[in-house]
Amino acid sequence: MIIGFGDLATRALPHLSQVAEVMGVSRHPERLSDATPKRIYGDYSSVEGLAEAAKTQPDYLIFTPVPSSRDVTGYSQGYAKAAQNIADAGLLKGVRRAIFVSSTRVYAEKSGGWVEEDSPLAAGDPFVDALLTAEACFRRSVTTTVVRPSGLYDGANPIMLGPILEGHSSRINDGFTNRIHRDDAAAVIAELVKRDIRGERLPATLNLNDDAPVTTRELEKWCFSMLGREPLGERDNQPRANRRVSNAKLRAMGIALRYPSFREGYEGALSLAASS
Repeated sequence: MIIGFGDLATRALPHLSQVAEVMGVSRHPERLSDATPKRIYGDYSSVEGLAEAAKTQPDYLIFTPVPSSRDVTGYSQGYAKAAQNIADAGLLKGVRRAIFVSSTRVYAEKSGGWVEEDSPLAAGDPFVDALLTAEACFRRSVTTTVVRPSGLYDGANPIMLGPILEGHSSRINDGFTNRIHRDDAAAVIAELVKRDIRGERLPATLNLNDDAPVTTRELEKWCFSMLGREPLGERDNQPRANRRVSNAKLRAMGIALRYPSFREGYEGALSLAASS
């Protein structure tokens, strides 16, 4: 069962369908891919909204939450309250393993250092507290692997390329950036389910990041080089969380990434832009 059946779930579906019947839970089940074998109405903003889904007995449950808004209230409702609603609805009872999709935002590091799964957390930040509360709720209720993706992007239309394609470099560019292609994140989530089915041991927490944390300056320099252009000017931008997310645990599991760095992920979009 996948609750919050959005983009990641859609990308994971072909991988998961190889080993299991997939149930998609959504407020708009009619919009789900026709490839989804079973589509169920569900609204994780309330316990009552999960009544239909609670009638099923999934072996595995994947929760891909999104905040209801980008403020603290939205994070609290979309993560902490949603996780508690899923638990209170009884959806975690009998589940062999849950996969909870969190975020590398939870880490405290802000000075460009490396972070691993056991690095200090930014507890006390209300946005982070919402994420950590949700993680803890799942861990209390069922055997859970928490996956923490960094910046999710789609190589065909990566948000970060917008200003670059317009010719603007960032004024603040010393901080490290981290990313994971959506196809890779989805494939890893599916691989975790496959491995658990085979009886393999899984980590309690797993960072999802590519092999190449990079500063904004380095990334933009490479992008402009690929485009064969020089920046036309600078744009004002906000400082990014300055950390380097290690994927050493992911790599130690022998999981290969289709897009191991921003180069593979951005190359197609940049080549198309350069030729247009």
